[in-house]
Amino acid sequence: MDLEKFFTRVNHDMARITRKVADKHVLKLIRAYLNAGVMADGAVGRTKEGAPQGGPLSPLPANILLDDLDKELTRRGLRFARYADDCNRFGLVTFTII
Repeated sequence: MDLEKFFTRVNHDMARITRKVADKHVLKLIRAYLNAGVMADGAVGRTKEGAPQGGPLSPLPANILLDDLDKELTRRGLRFARYADDCNRFGLVTFTII
């Protein structure tokens, strides 16, 4: 599954990120990344939400912000693998050897 429009809707509030990351340099990097804005028609525009997708830093805020999702899926006993906004859920396969 893919979380639809995850990167376009990332909230720029750093509260959740600061609960997970203590390093001030990393927090400054994430803040700068979120505040970088977007370029359209040759002009840079400010953004109030969203994060660049596909850049080298994009998985970091995604993995921090989706940590609560991981915990809930684990609590429900689901087996999954998630990277940034992509997730695969795995069912339990049982084999009987006769």
